[in-house]
Amino acid sequence: MAPPAPHEFEISLFGPGYGESVVIHIGGGQWVLVDCCTNPKRSAAPLTYLKDLGIDVAEAVKLIVATHWHDDHVRGISDVLRECESADFAVSGALKTVSFLKLVALYRGRITPKSSGLDEFARVFQILDERKQIGALLSSPKLAVSNRLLFRAAIPLTNGTVEAKVFSLSPSDASVLKAQLALAGLLPAEGECKKRICSPSPNHLSVVLWVEVGDHRALLGSDLEKTDDPKTGWSAILDDSNVLSGKAGIFKVPHHGSESAHEPRVWSDLLSEEPFAALTPFCRGDRLLPTWGDIRRITTQTPHAYATAPPLKRRYKWTNRVVRDLVAQVSQDMHSVFSGWGQIRLRCDISEPANSWQIRLFGNALRLESGNHSSS
Repeated sequence: MAPPAPHEFEISLFGPGYGESVVIHIGGGQWVLVDCCTNPKRSAAPLTYLKDLGIDVAEAVKLIVATHWHDDHVRGISDVLRECESADFAVSGALKTVSFLKLVALYRGRITPKSSGLDEFARVFQILDERKQIGALLSSPKLAVSNRLLFRAAIPLTNGTVEAKVFSLSPSDASVLKAQLALAGLLPAEGECKKRICSPSPNHLSVVLWVEVGDHRALLGSDLEKTDDPKTGWSAILDDSNVLSGKAGIFKVPHHGSESAHEPRVWSDLLSEEPFAALTPFCRGDRLLPTWGDIRRITTQTPHAYATAPPLKRRYKWTNRVVRDLVAQVSQDMHSVFSGWGQIRLRCDISEPANSWQIRLFGNALRLESGNHSSS
């Protein structure tokens, strides 16, 4: 597999494995990584991909963004940060609360994998602390909030240069406040045993990103959900954003295509006609996303809708009773997982007109159609 040329803009979506990750070449050999997931070999998917392309991640990666703290979006991200020595690290502005830092400290080093990303953030904070400048009290991550420029670069082309920009569009001020209140409620009371952390819903933490490279635009929806409060969720972006220009030809569909994240005005106001829409499926217990109804809704919006793997479950048959009983003893639950792993890659020449994307599918990635959904 050949890396993108210096004059090419690339966006790749990986998953499911465990979670999802977006890898972006903004041109000129510079890369931005959004979230992290592990591939079937249980290594960080962004690192594996870039190294397979021959990229020096220590120099080439300029920004890493953790859109929120859920484990399916940050598993392995501390490994990514440690190797990407030149990268800035950005997190949701809602995580600047003392309550979140207390949660990280409280659940650091837990044996069970139920920390919802808290262990990853503990390792991230440790790496940032190791990198702090002499005399500094700490090395703080960038805080992503609505209408904030996280990254800017001049990309050289044969006929001049173009600007590449990465903006965060969320969380809004109201979302930050609600998220902080929700996080405070997760702290166990004095004398109470540590409990399994359940993510607050709706998700007020998520960082939605707007990426501009020349005339090309991409909207990365993270897991942001719609809400009844016009000052939070997608309504806040649509009504209050002051950094949006043009329309995006690529849309990372939020929250695995779920109805809870669907806002019709996003499609009409922020996206070009028939954009490329990409998502990763999700399975936890009996919950499977996208549903057949989600696929039908998305494919009525655009014929260019894709998933990194089929939205179906694979059920394991435990033939070895000893192994089954051992797993049952150390795990709180056992559930079906996704079969398959894939990559959706979109590339275009930065000097070409907007929406001149070329798409390639790898692994189990596929085009979404109303009939390719199964729960078997």
